[in-house]
Amino acid sequence: MDLVVKTLKEEGKVVALKTDTVYGLVCNALDKKAVEKIYEIKKRESKKPLSIFVKNINEVEKYVDSSNLTSYTKRLMEKYWPGALTIIFKKKDGTLNHLSPNSDGIGIRIPNDKDLKYILDNIDFPLAQTSCNISGEKEYKNAFEIKEKLGKEIDLIVDGGEITNNIPSTVLSLECNEPIILRDGALKLDV
Repeated sequence: MDLVVKTLKEEGKVVALKTDTVYGLVCNALDKKAVEKIYEIKKRESKKPLSIFVKNINEVEKYVDSSNLTSYTKRLMEKYWPGALTIIFKKKDGTLNHLSPNSDGIGIRIPNDKDLKYILDNIDFPLAQTSCNISGEKEYKNAFEIKEKLGKEIDLIVDGGEITNNIPSTVLSLECNEPIILRDGALKLDV
């Protein structure tokens, strides 16, 4: 995983790797060039937001509007993180606008994958992240498939083996402080 850490610290680099849900594309969320590259690789519309991986709950405060950090929200984070839950918060003004240019929200997740935890512990920035596929297509299940479809455009592909269930994270919006499930996924919520 040290090679992944080294690659992600380089400007404009994108890595494909297995997460705790699906294979994903990740890059330094603060590096606009790398974020643009993810959009190009996926052929993703620029108005569609990207989410971020962070290493712990304290990191969330850097990117989320304080009005969104209620005791209820903190209980949700403590109960379901790390895990397959992406929570969309109202973001701080001027924060990570290049990840969600047409939205006041930012999706955040703390992954429950030992390799991703190691990576996050060894970098000082959040990871922009999205599923590894062309927009509108099914997520790719292994490194071979990723190499065949996107290999020339990705800086590093980490072979984490085959993903059998390929179920993305559950997405919960708390932008208005009222919980709304936007996507049923790997985690079944009791909200």
